[in-house]
Amino acid sequence: MQSQDSTLHIIFGTMTGNSEDLANRLAGRCKNEGIAHTICSAEEWPLERFSEVRRVILIFSTWGDGEPPDDAIDFCESLYDQKAEVAHLDYMVIGLGDTSYDDFCGCARRLDEALEAGGAKRMSQRLDLDIDFDKDFDAWTESFIAGELALQRL
Repeated sequence: MQSQDSTLHIIFGTMTGNSEDLANRLAGRCKNEGIAHTICSAEEWPLERFSEVRRVILIFSTWGDGEPPDDAIDFCESLYDQKAEVAHLDYMVIGLGDTSYDDFCGCARRLDEALEAGGAKRMSQRLDLDIDFDKDFDAWTESFIAGELALQRL
């Protein structure tokens, strides 16, 4: 049962390209499994578009001292400040960071908190990934895709 409502919208914010790479990997798996999806950078996602969608996955790196990547500052600050209607959303946040920093995955944590405060519903708990993220991301992807396929069979 595919419809605009069931489309998964993958939004990424990146500084070095790692979040974009993970977003592309997830989109590739969705494509291979026939899961309706879109992929978009945070800087190209207009906040008004949140009113048109139901399901989003945000994949964001943290830069500096817990800050959003340069390409996502406006997007993140707008969500932190509750400038978008998100109460109808089902969402998941994946954060990339480095545990050697005090505010590990700070950007992702604040996005998760802002979406929750705005009334959005988590599809699953936030996934915080350290610098060696491939194995954990791949394991999460397998589990997520299996769940999506199970939902499609209902």
